[in-house]
Amino acid sequence: MKNYDAIESDDLYDMALEWIRYKEYDKAEHILKRAIELNPHFIYAYITLAHIISRKKNYSEAISVLKKASKNDPKFHRLYFLMAKNAFKSGDFFLSLKYIDRALDARRDELYTRSRRVIQKKIAEYHSR
Repeated sequence: MKNYDAIESDDLYDMALEWIRYKEYDKAEHILKRAIELNPHFIYAYITLAHIISRKKNYSEAISVLKKASKNDPKFHRLYFLMAKNAFKSGDFFLSLKYIDRALDARRDELYTRSRRVIQKKIAEYHSR
């Protein structure tokens, strides 16, 4: 990656945030994808893109974006939490549990611990039907 690619990627990310501010999510999504093309290690561009995709209730695609980000930084616990969150929203509680456990393996955090309890409760409700 050339230095100016990273600079342009940062500029595109800032532009995408402005589009989000104006609720122009399709434009922001397009720009974020370009930012990631220029700098595939720009984790927050992936996170923001996944958030936009999740707003459209396309949770599996959001998880896919976050998985790509996790290949660049497999120890970044927040990515696994966000994957768990999207899996939970999609109703896939077992997948959600898998990802929250990964987040907890990477970092002990009260939010993750609480999230795990909520997921386990949903799984118990599912089994009691």
